[in-house]
Amino acid sequence: MKPPRPAPGAELARVEDVPDNGAIALHFENDSVLLTRRGAEVFAYVNLCPHSYYHLDREDGRVLVQEQRFIVCPHHGASFELTSGACAGGPCNGEGLQTIAIDVRDGAISLRG
Repeated sequence: MKPPRPAPGAELARVEDVPDNGAIALHFENDSVLLTRRGAEVFAYVNLCPHSYYHLDREDGRVLVQEQRFIVCPHHGASFELTSGACAGGPCNGEGLQTIAIDVRDGAISLRG
């Protein structure tokens, strides 16, 4: 059983949990969040490919990031910019990832309330 999504202000993860120029997926009861990082900047997206509505992490839980720049959907190869979620190629046809507002404070990543 997956936990419910944390309330705004509650810690989702620590910055050091997200690989630099990489991504992790966090699964909750009714949704999933994708966290990406470039240096000190952290970004959050709804973990769904807008083309196929599949999660962007693979069955083993890893998120494929190419060239330290693009998140790649493991199902149909759509690619998205790590730092903006914008469609970079493939069948996403210009439709980017849905962003989630977060705060980063003292190394803790939390949902913005």
